[in-house]
Amino acid sequence: MRIRRFTTGESPAGVRVQADDVLDSSAAEATDVVNIWGFDKVPALPVRPEDVLGEYRQMGAFGPPGGLRVDLIILPPVPGDEPPDLALTLGSIDLGTGGGMTPGREGGGMHRTDTIDLVAVLEGETNIAYPGEDGGEHEIRIRTGDFLTQNGTFHRWHNRSERTCTLLCITIAAGRELS
Repeated sequence: MRIRRFTTGESPAGVRVQADDVLDSSAAEATDVVNIWGFDKVPALPVRPEDVLGEYRQMGAFGPPGGLRVDLIILPPVPGDEPPDLALTLGSIDLGTGGGMTPGREGGGMHRTDTIDLVAVLEGETNIAYPGEDGGEHEIRIRTGDFLTQNGTFHRWHNRSERTCTLLCITIAAGRELS
């Protein structure tokens, strides 16, 4: 899937638009997170062309509390019951300036971030495992067109299908109260 980013900025004379090629997910061979937009705090409107157009500055996957990131998450197929190793994946991802990633007790890619994640499946399918209240591990499968809201809970991604899964993930960084 070819992804393009369109950005607008408002000047006194009107709106200017910039288009950029961001990604061709069909070429992905490893798990990847591609940051396509974001800010560390909500900007004041109007956003001027000089503030947003030109070369895009990558911001990493997670921002500080109150920040917002829009990322594409590419999950290639990993057949079998063994989930991908989170440590290997994290070495290749720019985590940005926040998010507070915490590994889970069960290992095997289980983690949580200090974010509210709004996830839409653009293509493919993937499984998401989570620790249930009963102490067991449970999974759901999300497919093209599905939408997931992940509210800072432990989870693990595992694409058991035969094709790449592309997710659009909007993360809103939040503070976490210790309980």
